[in-house]
Amino acid sequence: MADFVTTVRTAHEKGDVCRVTINNPKKLNTLSSEILEELADKLNALDGDEKLRAVILTGAGDRAFVGGANIYEMAELTPDTARAFITRIHNVCSAVRNLPVPVIARINGYCLGGGMEIAAMCDLIIAEKSAEFSMPEVRVGIPSVIEAAVLPRILGSGLARDLVMTGRALNGQEAFDAGFVQRLAEDGKLDDAVKTAVKEILEGGREAIRLQKRLCNAWEEESFSASVQLGIDMFAKSFEGPEPSEMLGAFTKRKR
Repeated sequence: MADFVTTVRTAHEKGDVCRVTINNPKKLNTLSSEILEELADKLNALDGDEKLRAVILTGAGDRAFVGGANIYEMAELTPDTARAFITRIHNVCSAVRNLPVPVIARINGYCLGGGMEIAAMCDLIIAEKSAEFSMPEVRVGIPSVIEAAVLPRILGSGLARDLVMTGRALNGQEAFDAGFVQRLAEDGKLDDAVKTAVKEILEGGREAIRLQKRLCNAWEEESFSASVQLGIDMFAKSFEGPEPSEMLGAFTKRKR
């Protein structure tokens, strides 16, 4: 399998950060079956890494995060192969969501179709003002599917319908104003914004953040009452380890 996805680990005093890069810049990092399988494998391989504190997901080059799915491959799909192809994109989205640590989408340039769905599964989206977001599937004769289902929750049903029915694009500022992007960077300052977010994550408790991610996912998937009960369970679980006493103790000492 070609090396279309690269991983680079950086060790910090409080844990490791892994940068995962989709490496197909000549084709705007568009997603073929080969790339999707490699990306899912590399994300899943990080799942049990106890030293990992955060993942940065990005695309190679300066033109695109992901320019959508590979049009040439999709043009040859049949009903059976179409199901397999779209399931591969869903598997990548699931791998991102199921990682136990925060995943930061680092976005400059195009973030289209399947790329926007993958970004939506990340915990934090940081984009340049000149980034472009769209769901253009209807313009090539197919609907927006799988994790596009989360867009009404993020954007509201009106804007979500607008985007998936017209295929029109939002720039970085518009995506930020709509709540899809959490942090907006000036062009050329994207890595500075990502570094700030990583630093803030590393200031939190390792186990606390892992529990928090589980809760964030549950808040979106479970009923209100189930989410509250899970919160009680996770709060109690956090005291099974030394982290709360150590960090609370350090905080109270500083206040004294």
